[in-house]
Amino acid sequence: MKAFLAAVVFAVIVAAAAPFLLPGMQKDSSSAFTTAGVRLDDPGSNLIGKN
Repeated sequence: MKAFLAAVVFAVIVAAAAPFLLPGMQKDSSSAFTTAGVRLDDPGSNLIGKN
Protein backbone atom coordinates (compact mmCIF):
# COMPACT_ATOMS: atom_id res chain seq x y z
CA MET A 1 0.00 0.00 0.00
CA LYS A 2 2.87 2.39 0.76
CA ALA A 3 4.37 1.80 -2.68
CA PHE A 4 1.05 2.59 -4.37
CA LEU A 5 0.61 5.82 -2.40
CA ALA A 6 4.20 6.83 -3.19
CA ALA A 7 3.54 6.20 -6.89
CA VAL A 8 0.37 8.31 -6.79
CA VAL A 9 2.16 11.17 -5.02
CA PHE A 10 5.01 10.99 -7.54
CA ALA A 11 2.56 11.02 -10.48
CA VAL A 12 0.79 14.07 -9.08
CA ILE A 13 4.08 15.91 -8.59
CA VAL A 14 5.23 15.12 -12.13
CA ALA A 15 1.87 16.15 -13.59
CA ALA A 16 1.93 19.43 -11.67
CA ALA A 17 5.53 20.25 -12.64
CA ALA A 18 5.28 19.35 -16.34
CA PRO A 19 3.51 22.54 -17.56
CA PHE A 20 6.22 24.67 -15.97
CA LEU A 21 9.23 22.66 -17.16
CA LEU A 22 8.33 21.54 -20.68
CA PRO A 23 7.70 24.86 -22.52
CA GLY A 24 11.35 25.84 -22.13
CA MET A 25 12.45 22.69 -23.96
CA GLN A 26 10.26 23.12 -27.04
CA LYS A 27 11.54 24.33 -30.40
CA ASP A 28 9.74 25.11 -33.63
CA SER A 29 10.15 22.45 -36.30
CA SER A 30 11.77 25.01 -38.60
CA SER A 31 14.63 25.43 -36.13
CA ALA A 32 14.73 21.93 -34.61
CA PHE A 33 15.23 20.11 -37.92
CA THR A 34 17.61 22.57 -39.59
CA THR A 35 21.00 20.96 -40.16
CA ALA A 36 23.82 21.32 -42.65
CA GLY A 37 22.04 18.92 -45.01
CA VAL A 38 18.51 20.25 -44.53
CA ARG A 39 17.56 23.91 -44.55
CA LEU A 40 13.94 24.81 -44.13
CA ASP A 41 12.66 28.16 -45.32
CA ASP A 42 10.59 30.46 -43.13
CA PRO A 43 7.26 28.63 -42.70
CA GLY A 44 5.30 31.84 -42.29
CA SER A 45 2.09 31.65 -40.31
CA ASN A 46 0.93 28.33 -41.75
CA LEU A 47 1.05 25.15 -39.63
CA ILE A 48 2.93 26.44 -36.57
CA GLY A 49 1.06 29.64 -35.85
CA LYS A 50 3.82 32.19 -36.39
CA ASN A 51 2.94 35.60 -37.73
